Amino acid sequence: MPLSNPDDTLLLIRCPSCGQRFKVGDDLRGRTVECGGCEHRFRINDDVIVRGKKFYPGERKDSSLNRFQRVPLAVASTSSAIPVARYMEAPSPLTFEPISPQRIVAGIVGVAGMICMALLLMFGSHRGGILDGMATQDRLLMAGFTGLLGIVMLVYANPRSRFRAIFFGLLMSAGLLSLPFFFTVGSVPLSALELASQPPAEEIKTLEPVSGESKTISDLRELIGTRPLEDEVARLASEGSSKRVIGIWLRNLREHNRLVVRDYIHRATESDSPPHYFPRENGNFLMIVSGTKASLDEVARMAVSIGTLENIYPQISVVEVRVNNESFVEGPIEKLNDRKDPDFYSLNKRELDSIDLDRVTKAVKRLAEAEPKVYRTDISRKLIQLLGAQWVDFKGDVCKALIVWSEKPGEAGKAALKEVMDMRSRKRPIPQEMVALIVKEQITEAIPMIDELWSENPTQWEPLYSKVGPQAEAKLIGRLSTAEGALRQSVVRLLGNLGGEASLPLLEAALVGADAELRVLIEKSTASIRKRLGQ
Repeated sequence: MPLSNPDDTLLLIRCPSCGQRFKVGDDLRGRTVECGGCEHRFRINDDVIVRGKKFYPGERKDSSLNRFQRVPLAVASTSSAIPVARYMEAPSPLTFEPISPQRIVAGIVGVAGMICMALLLMFGSHRGGILDGMATQDRLLMAGFTGLLGIVMLVYANPRSRFRAIFFGLLMSAGLLSLPFFFTVGSVPLSALELASQPPAEEIKTLEPVSGESKTISDLRELIGTRPLEDEVARLASEGSSKRVIGIWLRNLREHNRLVVRDYIHRATESDSPPHYFPRENGNFLMIVSGTKASLDEVARMAVSIGTLENIYPQISVVEVRVNNESFVEGPIEKLNDRKDPDFYSLNKRELDSIDLDRVTKAVKRLAEAEPKVYRTDISRKLIQLLGAQWVDFKGDVCKALIVWSEKPGEAGKAALKEVMDMRSRKRPIPQEMVALIVKEQITEAIPMIDELWSENPTQWEPLYSKVGPQAEAKLIGRLSTAEGALRQSVVRLLGNLGGEASLPLLEAALVGADAELRVLIEKSTASIRKRLGQ
């Protein structure tokens, strides 16, 4: 029979100089050849012929080799009546093919997912944990879905032993489903738990300390864990600081609200550094506020915004607060944005009282574009409070909202003027909305300040300066004789909008020696004043 592969008669040789391999015919054995890679001449002998490693039947011990047939199966003709002997049936490829990487990854993911869910059900169910407030039936639903998904992945990963994979998956799923019955802490819905323990609304604002006769000071120290508080007090005392260290015992504070509470207490107390949390049992935390000038009662008033004041312990300088986690939940976004919704104004007014600055900023921007129909007095008062707060960095948006919501002219404008003067002293940029509120409120005391801003940047502040009114005419007349260039042209335009009869002779006198552009502006301003005076 002809050879199945003609290359079997070729010799595999290696160049002794460069190591390049070639295949040559057997007729070249013993002859001298030249390497095509390095042009080295050498003789083909046993030294350059590459020979493969030989092995004999039975030398390699591999059980998978026994699955292959040793004698080819005879193919019987359908028309032959002679029976054909068969040595063995052809094996199924599934019995000896290696498992694919996809199946291996699926099995690993299935087992790892069930293990992670088990750890979550065990360690995430405590108060303040990730599953705090989730009912038992919801936890069972999570465990059941994870178990079902794990069984499917295990069956897919083990095509040769599916029954064993199903048994192992059912065993792990049973363990998952049993965990919610053993780890039941925090399985009561948080809203129902808080509503049951929430005192009446009038009690939230009280600041009367409750006597701690039922708890001795030593018991409180052990329960709260005041060692970090005492260490911080000793540190400030050693530094000779006159500031205070106050502890806030936060009851039932959820983990994802910690940063919001920390930032609020930090800016409200004006402490030297952000407060530090120290976890305690049952989802409680001890917050250390270090380096503040606020008294214990003042901190208690600030803490009312995050929950119910439970007690004040002046002996250990601690305020106990039961946190109302529902106050950190933002209202329905579709109602907050829909101005036609009946709850639009009430929900956004509630957002203004939030301790989360992001929610307050969004509410201010929404109210700035809404018509002031209801709660105008309450919203205006809250906006003025935000305008005077040092920690508010969106005062331009607050002033924009006050332009719409300010009910009685004067109060909002004076608050804005105070902020402008403070920002000017600190050399900070002045928002245009703040000056627009002052102009709208007709605050005459602000004219010198507006005049200074305009003299520094006429292009930016001229539109607002032109709305001040006739009260600014005297200031502009004094500028007319000294201003030059673009500032002089701006004075002429402003006098055309604000000036009266006193401005006419000065403008006519300014025509002498004026250039063509300034002459046109003076003529327009003079005509505007005469038309306004009815001349």
